[in-house]
Amino acid sequence: MRLIAFLIALLFICGSSISAANFIPNASDELDSGYITVVDESGDIVMQTGLTIRPGDQYISEDNRLYEITAVEGLLASARFVRNEADIAMETVAIPAQTPTDTPPQLIAVYHTHTDESYIPTDGSSTMPGKGTIMLVGDAFQKRLEELGYQVTHSKTLHDPHDANAYQRSRRTFMKLLNEQPVALFDIHRDSAPLKVYSTTINGQPAAKLLLVVGRQNQNRATTLNYAKKIKAATDAKYRGLVRGIFIAHGNYNQDLNPRAMLVEVGTQYNSREAAEYSVALLADAVPSFLKVATKNSASAAGPADPEVSDVTPAEESYGSDMLYIIGALIIGSLGYLYLSTGSWSEAKNKLNNFFKYEFRDIWGSRRKRK
Repeated sequence: MRLIAFLIALLFICGSSISAANFIPNASDELDSGYITVVDESGDIVMQTGLTIRPGDQYISEDNRLYEITAVEGLLASARFVRNEADIAMETVAIPAQTPTDTPPQLIAVYHTHTDESYIPTDGSSTMPGKGTIMLVGDAFQKRLEELGYQVTHSKTLHDPHDANAYQRSRRTFMKLLNEQPVALFDIHRDSAPLKVYSTTINGQPAAKLLLVVGRQNQNRATTLNYAKKIKAATDAKYRGLVRGIFIAHGNYNQDLNPRAMLVEVGTQYNSREAAEYSVALLADAVPSFLKVATKNSASAAGPADPEVSDVTPAEESYGSDMLYIIGALIIGSLGYLYLSTGSWSEAKNKLNNFFKYEFRDIWGSRRKRK
C-alpha cells in the first residue's frame, strides 16, 4: 500500500506540474511593434512575423520545408533547415462522401483571443479595442461554413486588453465553447508583418495568406501538429498558396484543452479586410476535406472533387507520442523530486533502492503468507 501511495503522490505532484504549465499565459506572444525576420544558413529569409520567436520554435514553410530556430537577437532570428515534410505534399486525399440527410450538422466553434485586431486599409487602424474587425472576418468564416451545411457558434466575447493575459481570458470562452462539443475550434487572428508576406491573388481576387500556429507547450502537440498538416494539405489541394506555413511556437494557445483547436493568422494589418474575409471563406471550402464527416450541403456547395484528408481522430492518432511525452515528464519529475528531497543524487539513489527493496519485500511477503 505504501508503494501505491508513493506512486500516486508522485503522479499527482508531477501531473499537477504539467497541468499548471499548460495554464501559463502565453506571455508576450506578440511584439509590441514591428516584426521578426528569420533567415536560414544562407541568409535567405525564411519567414517574417509579429509573433515572438524563441530558439527551439519550428516553421514549416509554404513549400513544406521544416526549419528550426537556433538563435534570436532582437528582430533577427536564425534558423537551420531540418528536412522536407513530404507527408504534407503526399497526403492521401479523396472525395468526401455524401452524408445521409438525417445526420445532424457538425458544430464548429469560432472565437477570437485578440478581439481588437483590425486592418488598416479598410478600418483606418490596426487595433480597435472593443470592436476589432477581426470579428467581422470571423463572420465571413461562419457564413461560408453555414452555407456548406455546418452549424457554427461564433463567440464575440471580448478579451481586451491585448496583453499577455488575453489567452487566460479567452481560455474561459474556449471552455464554454467546449461544452457544446464542437468537432473543431478556430481562434481567428491577424499577424503583423510586411504586406508582401501575406498578400496573394487567388482566382483573380486579392487574398490574405494564412498562418497556422501550433503551440509546443501542451500534451496535444503531436496530434495538433498532425491536424495542422492535414489542414495545409487540404487547402494546398484546393487553393495552393493560401496557407503560407505552420508555425510551431512556444505557447499553448489553449490547444492543451482540445487537439482540434487551431489558431489561424489571417493576413497582416496591411491587408484589406475584404481580402481577409475572402481567405477565410476559402479556408471554409477546405473544411469538409479535413473533417471526417461531410455535411448535407458540402458535396454540392463545395463543388466536385473536394479532397478529403484522412481523419484526425484524437483517440486514435498521435496519442502514443503524447503519452510518451507525459510518461517521460513524470519520470523526470519523479527524479527531480527525489533529488530535492534528499539533497544529492547518491542519497536519492540509496533512498530509491531502499524503498523498492523493502516495499517489494513486504508485497511478496504478504502474498506468501496468504498462500
